[in-house]
Amino acid sequence: MKNINRTAITFRPKQPYIDWANSFENGEHYDPEKCHTTTILISDKYDEFNYEKYLKKIYKILFQEELESWMVDPENWPKIKNYKMFKEWFEIMCSDMTWDYGTGDIEHEAF
Repeated sequence: MKNINRTAITFRPKQPYIDWANSFENGEHYDPEKCHTTTILISDKYDEFNYEKYLKKIYKILFQEELESWMVDPENWPKIKNYKMFKEWFEIMCSDMTWDYGTGDIEHEAF
């Protein structure tokens, strides 16, 4: 086990996202009982005390990725207003310790 030099931020949809996802006719039903979370790793200079400084810089990208994971067509997305809206749509959790229990090197997939 190794502690890695990253801060893990996990976010999970709240009711506004669930309501939006379930608003489409003939679409898949979003089930909040199934644990859908996203975790990102950011520089450890943004720790549990100041990670929001970084999130405020990238929240629109994160928001768009979460919307796209449910509905590809951006015409069907809500207008993303501000960071406050992001926090209303997603529960945000910060891990102050991130441990690597895996074996082998971490691989990065190029996009």
